[in-house]
Amino acid sequence: MKTFHILVPTDFSDSALLALEHGIYLANKFDGELHLLHVAELPTITLPDFPSDLFEAARNMGMERLGDLLEQQEVELPPVKRVVMAGTPAEPAADVIIDYANTHDVDFIVMGTHGRRGARRLLLGSVTEEVIRRSPCPVLTMRTHKEAWSLPRADRILVPVDFGKSTRQVMGVAARVAEHYDASITLAHVVDLEYYPYYGFGTDPFRSIQSDMIQASEDHLSELAAELQAAGIIASWITVSGHPASTLRELAAESDVDLIVIGSHGRSGFDRAMVGSVSEKVLRSAHCPVMVVNTGDEVSQLGVAA
Repeated sequence: MKTFHILVPTDFSDSALLALEHGIYLANKFDGELHLLHVAELPTITLPDFPSDLFEAARNMGMERLGDLLEQQEVELPPVKRVVMAGTPAEPAADVIIDYANTHDVDFIVMGTHGRRGARRLLLGSVTEEVIRRSPCPVLTMRTHKEAWSLPRADRILVPVDFGKSTRQVMGVAARVAEHYDASITLAHVVDLEYYPYYGFGTDPFRSIQSDMIQASEDHLSELAAELQAAGIIASWITVSGHPASTLRELAAESDVDLIVIGSHGRSGFDRAMVGSVSEKVLRSAHCPVMVVNTGDEVSQLGVAA
């Protein structure tokens, strides 16, 4: 039987420490192995004042800090592999994390995010978001704030669906998580119609179109929920109208969900800049952790066929 591998990249920040707590919990839940990875950022060119064994010194320090983190945990630890790898401008942290996940057949990546927005995020970038766009497996993200998920549990899971070909792939990941957490699932679809002016002549088609879309959504969601219910999972559904990212964020907060499982098409570059990413906007602003499933290709994740 294949060993379940959980990868927790850490930069020793508060959000990374929270990610470690949940990584340990998941590894124990899945009877798996925890990979605790620190990427030591190194310059491309060694300067005269730097020691010749710069990486060895960074590795020793990193291994010591990883050991200290594990000793601070007050729960039973799963099998753990501590790893320190070098990151450079030519091969930054996100590349190292993705390469490690691919090489070691990782099933889950659990990592923190600082939730930056606006100019600061554009200038500093985001290792987490880069990992999400290219990850071969689901990525569970969490950020530290006053409403952060302080306990590794999930009673209510929200799964946004767009009825695309990857819908069942995302549902499959959510179902596997729900089984291990003994959680319920709420499927949600956002009807997003662009506003246009109506001048009062004849019948306003907007309401009719919106009503038809909501009814079609409800019918489809009930069918998908029935599939989850047949698998023994408590499932419900809801259709809401509005802008997808903000509406999902508000719905998650109002419903007091513990986890959002959402798909991402893994766009990058100009295409992503123009189209944007609902999943990235949700993970930067949601009150709870967000698990992102990269659906940009036809790979199977967590044993769920795409």
